[in-house]
Amino acid sequence: MRDTQPPITNEAEYQGYQQACATMTLLVAEREQRLIAALATGDTQLIEDRRFELLHVLRDRQGIIDAIREYERKQRQSA
Repeated sequence: MRDTQPPITNEAEYQGYQQACATMTLLVAEREQRLIAALATGDTQLIEDRRFELLHVLRDRQGIIDAIREYERKQRQSA
């Protein structure tokens, strides 16, 4: 369950992806906290909404991580 990101083609894009990953990691933590708060309310609709939000950022983040790993793998192979 991940979104596919465009492949990284140069060092500038690589740096941008790393920054995006850091931002997404912060968003994941924030969405986790929102889900935890929703769980305390017992409101099933709110809980489902918060789960969906968390899933969305996790998928985006994983796609970025996958692109970074693929770029690093290709860099190692070409070295």
